[in-house]
This record gives sequence, C-alpha cells and structure tokens, in this order.
Amino acid sequence: MHKQKSNDTKHIFGYLRCVPKYTYQVPVLLFLSFLCINAQTWTAFSPDSSLRIEAKQDIISAIASGQKNCYFRVLLGENAVVDWSPVGVKTSDQDFVTDLTFVKQSQTTIDETYPLPSGKRSSYRNNCTELVLTFSNKNDRQVAFYFRAYNEAAAVRSELMGSGSTQVSGEVTGFTFASGSTGWGHKPNDDEATFDQFSAGNSASSYGIPILFKTSNAWALVTEAAVYGDYTGCHFASKSASKNVYQIAYPSGQGAISGSLPWKLPWRVAIVGNSLGPIIESSVVENLNPPCELTDLSWIKSGRSMWSWLSQNTGDMAQQKRYVDYASQMGWELNLIDDGFNRSGVAEVCQYGSQKSVGNELWYNYTEVNTQSKHNSVSQQCRSWGLKSLKIDFIYGGDGINYNNNIMKWYDMSAKSLADNKLMVTYHGCTVPRGQRRRWPNIMTMEGVMGYEWIGRGYPSLSHNCMLPFTRNVIGPMDHTPVLLTLGQLTNGSGSTRTSTDAHEVALSVVYESGIQHFADRPEGYSGCIGNNFLKTVPSAWDDIRYIDGYPGQTCILARRKGNDWYIAGISAVAAKTMTIPLSFLKAGSYTVDIYKDTTGSSKYTMTKTTATINPSTPLSLWVNTNGGFCFKIPDSYQVPVSIRSKERNTIKNFANMNHRNHSLFVSDGVGNGLSLKRTGNVFTIQGKSLPKGETISRLPSGVFINVDKKNR
Repeated sequence: MHKQKSNDTKHIFGYLRCVPKYTYQVPVLLFLSFLCINAQTWTAFSPDSSLRIEAKQDIISAIASGQKNCYFRVLLGENAVVDWSPVGVKTSDQDFVTDLTFVKQSQTTIDETYPLPSGKRSSYRNNCTELVLTFSNKNDRQVAFYFRAYNEAAAVRSELMGSGSTQVSGEVTGFTFASGSTGWGHKPNDDEATFDQFSAGNSASSYGIPILFKTSNAWALVTEAAVYGDYTGCHFASKSASKNVYQIAYPSGQGAISGSLPWKLPWRVAIVGNSLGPIIESSVVENLNPPCELTDLSWIKSGRSMWSWLSQNTGDMAQQKRYVDYASQMGWELNLIDDGFNRSGVAEVCQYGSQKSVGNELWYNYTEVNTQSKHNSVSQQCRSWGLKSLKIDFIYGGDGINYNNNIMKWYDMSAKSLADNKLMVTYHGCTVPRGQRRRWPNIMTMEGVMGYEWIGRGYPSLSHNCMLPFTRNVIGPMDHTPVLLTLGQLTNGSGSTRTSTDAHEVALSVVYESGIQHFADRPEGYSGCIGNNFLKTVPSAWDDIRYIDGYPGQTCILARRKGNDWYIAGISAVAAKTMTIPLSFLKAGSYTVDIYKDTTGSSKYTMTKTTATINPSTPLSLWVNTNGGFCFKIPDSYQVPVSIRSKERNTIKNFANMNHRNHSLFVSDGVGNGLSLKRTGNVFTIQGKSLPKGETISRLPSGVFINVDKKNR
C-alpha cells in the first residue's frame, strides 16, 4: 500500500497526487486533501474531488434534540446526497455520542491494488482519502471516527481506543435522506425477499441491507462492509422522531457485544452517483475489507456449474454422471451434488469428473458443520474425496437469525477451515455478502437473494430480476441460479412456469455476477436452446464491468469484459419496446457479432440468433419483447489503455485552484504536444479518444490514461 500523510489544516489548492507505481485516469489526478474549516468542521475530498464528506459537531434537533453530537454529510459537487447524519457508539459504561471533545485529526491517502479470482473485475483498486477525527468523552476515554471519501462512495466507522475490554451496546451511526426520496428495500433477516418501493421519511421502518435510494438529484445505495466475528451483522432502522434517518440497528435478540481495545467496528457505506453507473460498477464493499489471508490462490477457480436439484432433484449416481457429462460437453468447470445424494458415492463421482475435467461440489446442512471440530472433519473428508467446493445451506441459529454475532463468528471459522483444505464454498440459505471475498477469496458466492429456488413457491414478477443488478448484486456475488429454460412444471411445486423469454434467461448469465454460476436447468433445456453456443463461452469471472442503461425494476443493460472481449446483455420487465445500446467504449473498428434476442413480433418465449455488423460510432437498436432480453459477445473489442509518454517523462502542470470546476489541467507529453482539459463539459481528444460534451472527466472513454512521474508534481 502506498500512503501519504499530512496534518496540514489549510486549504490546499492544486495539489496533484502522483504515484509512479500506477497508471491513472485523468480524474484521479485532481486530488484535494481534507481541510479544516473551523475548530469543529472538517472536510475530506475524494481523489477526483467530485465527492466530499463534511463532518461537524452540532445540535440537530430533528435527530437528537438538545445534544451536541457528531455528524457528517456526503456531497456530489454542491448537492448533498446524504444529508447531515449521526455518527457515534455506546458501550456498557461509556457514551461516545454526546458532548465529545475534539482531540486531533489525521489524513491518509490510500492507493493500492489487489487481485481476486472472481468478481466484477480481476484487479481491484482501493483509492480514497481517509480522514480520522479523534474525540474524548467526559471520562477522558477516546473514540476515533474514520471517514473514507472514494470517487463513488463514502464510508464511516468508529474505533474505540485504549486497552482492555468493553461491551458495545449499540451505534447511532446512520444515513439521512431527504424526506420524499424514493427507496427500495426489504425486511431485516429476510434476504430472500423482494425489494419493495417506499418513500423515505414516510414512517418509522427497518430494512435489511442493501437499501437503494433515489433523491431529487442523485442515487445512493447504503450497506455495510468488513463484518466479522468480533461484531454482528446489522440492518438500518428509522425512528418515529426522525423517520428519514436510517441508523444502524442490531438483529433481533442481539445483546451487547464483548471485544478487546482498540476495536474497529465495521464500515457503514453509501455508494453514490448522479447516475446508477457508479453504484453498479463499484467495488468499494470489497475495498473496505481486510487484505487476503491466503498466499496461494492458484487452487481457487471460478466456474460454471451444472445443478440438477431444481429441475430433476439430486437423483442417483447415474444422474450425477449424466450431469457431469453435460458439463464436460459444455466446457463448464463444475457439477453440484445437492441434498439427497448418498455420500458413499461422492468419491466415485469425483473420480469420474476428473476424467472429464469437471470438478464437483457437495451440499451440507449448516448443522453438520456448525462447530469447529465438525467443520474440520467435514473439510478434511471432502478434500480426501476430491471435491473442489462445498455448498453449505440453512445458515442460521436456533433463533432463526442469520447475521448475528454468533453466525459471523462461524463464517470466520468456516472460511478458514475450508481454505486450509483448499476448498471453495457457496454459502446458501444465508445472509448477504459484506465483502468477505477479499479476505477469503475461496468464498465464491452467497445466496441471500430470492432466486429461482422460489419458482413454484411464489417467485415474483420479472421486475424482481431487473431490480437485483441495482441492489443485491452490487454488494457481492449472488447465487440466484439463473438461466432456466424449461417451461413445464418443476419438481419443487405447482404453478412454476416462468414468465421470462429465452433471451432474458440467457442474458442473466452476464447480468448476474457469481463466482460460481449455478445453472438451474437440465441438460435437455440447454441442448435445445438457440443460445447454447453463447452459454459455452460465457465466463463466470470478469476483468471489468460497465453500466450502460436501465432503471430499477424495469430494465438493465450491462457490459462485462473478459480479456479483450466485451459481453453485452440486457433484460426487461416492461412491455415490448426497442432498446438502444451505445457502443462508443469499444475499440475503433467494425465487428460482426451473433446477437441472441427475442424474435420480433413472436410469441413470448421465442429466441432468435441474428448476425449484425456493429461499430463504436453507431448505437445498436434491438427490439425486446415483454419480459425479454438480449446478449452478444464482441471479440477483441477492448481498447487497451494508452499513455501520453515521452522518452524520459510526462509533464503534468496544474493551474491555481485546481478544485474549481471551471479551471483546467494542462497535460503535455514533454515534446510540445499538449492539451488543456476542462474539469467538466469540455470537448477534447487524447490519442484519438473523444469525450462528448456534457460528460465529466470522471467518465472518460476507456483507454484514456496518463502516466505520471512522482518527481513532476
């Protein structure tokens, strides 16, 4: 990790942070460190200065009448996306909320990269400004509040200082949204539910994570990150006196939590953007987690998996071998042996799979692995059988809660036990992810979603499918078990005929991200599908993501990249219409592609493969049926990042008041070729890449990068 530290409290204009180890996009060069406005107000700017967090001590009667507490807010430009929000924590014997005395401040720039074997991208960049404000209470006990300003997110956490031990009884930290803002959420401890729309501030209410908000001028998704066995998972709740303030709340029955000092509590996160793109593309939940515990990741392999349980139950040895055969035929990496299989035959299925280059996964009930000794025994046995991964299901305690302190302790133990035996895992019947795959990358996916197991048991309308990319899948991998093509009745209940088109289903293989993608249909369902060849090549781990268009619950169009190939897919839950897909992010050239789409004017299920020639300068228009979709692969279309270079160095010259949106950044290659770039709204070209008028430099076209030598700051 590269860090730069400063305790300066003056305005710092035109400060250009340049680290030679990295190649930066232009907006990353526009950096402003935090500044202290007065003794009790502080500000932290994101690396590109587009986002800022302001913190202060004040009396806000609408939140805590008559109490001088600590607050923060989050702004994009001059617009407050998150209004003044409380921060603080209480222990069994100390109050770190009211009448605190400011002690000191510090500031750190965090800029690091790390790889993961699955996820939205293969290389993650954790780049933010971290402001730490330390306070003491009336008993001279200290607390530190951490604020991290990312280009697309704000995060806050508390650290209890000192030594010894204590018990945390609760937090007041939360997020305030303007009353009347639109929200989408679900009840706590009910992650297998729909995200229902509500009006912020309308009533006192509680919601599980994540919650999506649409304010008058922006979007925000709130969640938590870095929750492990020293704490509890939480949800958000508003009170009758402050209905639009969504504060951290413990799960039902969770008492005070014991821990050792110093003690850093989990991160509370708001991912924000003027559009939905920064939210969908964000990896901040992983970035806020601790670094990987493992040194060898070579055995962790993302994959696509055959799964018989939903369409035909688990069956016997012959059926599992048939599913292994089909996985091999499709080039898929895994087969999941689910509940009901006689485990005396597991080793035989694994040996058979190895001959076909197909690994196997095996289902376990949480009660079989809910202690350290039981888990270690199972992990060792599964390794000896030759399994690659486990699926652990029904992860909750006797009280039915799936995210309290005891369950979080179990996740720590489970991930380590599995990693010690080089086993990957799917957690099912569980809570949602909180970024743990950075620390334990063998966690390939988690359910925590109303997926296709609910077909026949009350699966909702297709608006649910179009809501998940903007909510649940933002915060981590999602074991939805998509791409279900069989139209008849399924084994898990009556009334199970789907309402999506074939093209919608195949598109889900791109739209939904999961480190192991469990395909829910039987071999006959895929072999008879026009999209069979597409499903043979679609990856389960990606190098990059790009949001194209959509609206929660209505439509979603995404692009994901693997190597030099872009995959573009869209799904719809609205009436038939023509969708337009801009392609300006592609490398210059002409591409002939196979497009899998709804058959124009046909019955609701039919899919057609058409061949089209596309190019970056011409948007593509496709007719999409009701509840329809489309997908296609564009080979060798990735624009590799280019740099403005000279033989010796690049020259970056900044103007006074760099943070002002009307001022410019001058870029020169050192040999007379220079460009003056406006912060927003300018039309310019770098190496032939054009930025349309009205876009900000934080959304530069792919490939616009500048190498900067640290000595030229």
